[in-house]
Amino acid sequence: MAVNWSYYNKFEGINDKYLPACGEGETKATQIVTAVNKLIYKWYNDGDVYDNTHGLEGWCNDLSSYANWLYEHTDDNRRATLLSIFDCSYGDKYEDVLKNIADTYLDEKYLKEMEHRNKVDTIYDCTGIFKFVEEDRYF
Repeated sequence: MAVNWSYYNKFEGINDKYLPACGEGETKATQIVTAVNKLIYKWYNDGDVYDNTHGLEGWCNDLSSYANWLYEHTDDNRRATLLSIFDCSYGDKYEDVLKNIADTYLDEKYLKEMEHRNKVDTIYDCTGIFKFVEEDRYF
């Protein structure tokens, strides 16, 4: 199946500016951009979702930490976008959630404000409302 990344082309400038070459960077803006890009990339590359406990099947990687970090360390208006995963039951709907997350979090004005804030905790180890339950899969 070919993946159509064209929707995300509009974020190239933001990624060029805020996405670190490795790790999560040293500002809250770089953490936000890294977490969002991880969620998007892992869906299109591997079929992974950030919560597979409410009917949306994910593949095999736990992405909940990225979503939990975004939920924990950003404002209420942006958090609502993450919660929409609980209404998903199939992949096309999840793609819409990811597009909304990108539109919400990869906003240039918002990231410019977050660029002046030091990083908070780590996007790689954050627990919270989003969960991933590993299932045994037989091939």
